[in-house]
This record gives sequence, structure tokens and C-alpha cells, in this order.
Amino acid sequence: MFEKSLTDLIRGIRANKKNEQKYIQVCLQEIRNEVKSNDVDVKGVAIAKLTYLQMLGYDMSWASFHVVEVMSSPKLVHKRAGYLAASQSFQQDTDVLMLTTNLIKKDLASPSPLDIGIAINGLSHIVTPDLARDLCQDLVSMLNHSRPYIRKKVVLVLYKVFLRFPEALRLSFPRLREKLEDPDPSVVSATVSVICELARKNPRNYLSLAPQLFRLLTTSSNNWMLIKIIKMNRA
Repeated sequence: MFEKSLTDLIRGIRANKKNEQKYIQVCLQEIRNEVKSNDVDVKGVAIAKLTYLQMLGYDMSWASFHVVEVMSSPKLVHKRAGYLAASQSFQQDTDVLMLTTNLIKKDLASPSPLDIGIAINGLSHIVTPDLARDLCQDLVSMLNHSRPYIRKKVVLVLYKVFLRFPEALRLSFPRLREKLEDPDPSVVSATVSVICELARKNPRNYLSLAPQLFRLLTTSSNNWMLIKIIKMNRA
């Protein structure tokens, strides 16, 4: 059986403008068969195609379990497609979200920075109160990751975690504060951005950070970060 690639699907839609709806319905039926395949390559391409069709307005909630299967693929290209599909289609009440906790934990512990980055990006879109609670400690422990790329992403996703599970902020604030002293400027900038967003509700809670923020004002050359600090001080 010949399976259409994502490129084939897009070309077919463009070539069938007069019968686009009919053509897409045929493709959707093919995808419904492909996602049941035991071949991860076929399943991965099917989810990629379905994600594209979802962006055109077609429902893909019926394929949530298959999305999780593709998220768990050891192949980076499919894992990325799976997390993208989850970001596009999962809602706070999506049933299979409870199945992603251990999967995300595994990806966060991966030796591959790319796997970790994909998992963090995906989590930022699908995080629920339960996921925030269960993954908070894993993320906080990664604030000392050897790669600045990962530390920066972790700082940013923690903001989403705090919104879903406020108790996490109290538990991890000392570790977050340490990132204002991080040797990498991008990590410091990300930390300032998160603190500025958190301080919108109650700036007084962050008065203890004044010495560190003042030091950044006098030593940093990052104009965007300096503007954020000044705005926070005026709040």
C-alpha cells in the first residue's frame, strides 16, 4: 500500500481545489487506517498529516491516543511530530494526558538535549495542574543542567507550571532566584522575564530580589532585560 507523505497531501490539496473537501475526506480515511499501523514510520507520518489538517479546521481529537504513541517514538522526527500534534490538539480535559506523565519524565531525563527541548516545548502547551504537580521537581532539578539551552527552557516552562500549580512557586523560588546569578546571559534574561510576569500580581513579594536586580541594572548590557527590570521597579 502506498502512503502519502505530508508533502503529497499538501500537493494533492492544492491540485484538487474544486473537490478539496472530497479529497481531504479520502485522505482522512487513509490516515485513520495508517495510525493503526504497527510501523512507527507510517504512524508518525499519519500524525504529521493529521496535524496539518487540524490546522485547516479538521478535528483530530479522535487520534489522541495515537498522538501519545508517536510522542513515545525513539525517532526524533516522529517524537517531534507527536509533541507538535499534542500541542495543537490536546485540551485540559483530554483523557490521555494522564498517560503522558511518565513519557515526559523519560524525555526530560534523556541524554539528548534535542529530546529534552522537544519535551519542554510540548509541556509548555499541554501542562495541566496534575502534570505541573507531578513534573515540578523534575524540572527544578534541571535548573542546574550543564547546557544553558536547557536551563533557559526550564526556567521559561516553570512559569507555565506556576500558573497551573501555584504551590510549585513557593517550593522552587530559591532555586529560581539562583538563576539571576547564572553565568549564561540568556538564562538570566529568561529568569528576569519570568519574575517580571510573576510580579505583575503582587510586586511586593519580590522585594527581596532588589539587590540582585539592581546589580543587573548596573552591569548588564541587555537593553530589553533592563527595560523589564525598570518597569517592574515602577510597579
